[in-house]
Amino acid sequence: MTIKIWEEKVREYCEKYNIPVLYLAETLYEPKVVPMVRGKAFEFSVMMVLQKILPKNEWRVDKPIMNAQTSFHDIDVRVIHKPTKKIIRVECKLAKKGGYRLFADGHSEIRVKCMRSRTLGLAKVKELAPKLEISEKVLAVHNDQYLPGDFDVVISSVGNAFYTTDKKTGFFEWKPTKSGEGFLERMGFTGKENLRNFAFKTMFVAKASDMAIGKNGITCTRGLCKNKNACGFIPNYPLIIFDKKTKRPTNKWVPIKEVSGLFKDFIKS
Repeated sequence: MTIKIWEEKVREYCEKYNIPVLYLAETLYEPKVVPMVRGKAFEFSVMMVLQKILPKNEWRVDKPIMNAQTSFHDIDVRVIHKPTKKIIRVECKLAKKGGYRLFADGHSEIRVKCMRSRTLGLAKVKELAPKLEISEKVLAVHNDQYLPGDFDVVISSVGNAFYTTDKKTGFFEWKPTKSGEGFLERMGFTGKENLRNFAFKTMFVAKASDMAIGKNGITCTRGLCKNKNACGFIPNYPLIIFDKKTKRPTNKWVPIKEVSGLFKDFIKS
């Protein structure tokens, strides 16, 4: 896309939705708007990364335009295996703001924010429960949580874990701690590019089935959950746990560069 085409698209967008183009930047900087824009933009970033990594003769990667409804989970990024026509549904989730933590034993953890943008109301719970083959009571308890059947894999960037909110301005600011900077250096930062950009490009992938409570050693925190060790829902904040020596995830997350091998597991099944 050329700059001229991009400018025309921005102008058309502003005219269509009655947005004063002179104040588009100010609109996008609003603290309530930034998280939504960054979350949606991350989906396109993931699409571009996958298009670059995966062999084009074997895979097709796109971002389908869908009218998302709470009864039908939309696909953030769609990966199609050309020989078999199998589709892998990718969910794109940023790390939790300020979600990096270094522990005394040397291992690190990053929390990924992974929850429904719209909670399920009582009417929707009543509609979906039979389709999901779970009770209305159970679904109501977990009404903002995903199930492994909602998508196939999650891809997350660690970058957001090193942002904080400026209490005076309300803006998101890039402010990694010393331990956070050390973590990124051990992850491979060489100084050839901006540290923030490196962190954003550092992505990990996990199967949805490996994140469900019951397979990851995580206990459900819902007070009304009656099966805290195996309820089957995906936690709101799944953890990426990094080994203190290798700095690789220890709980079935893999670096984005190894995504091809993980995707092929779906083709075999």
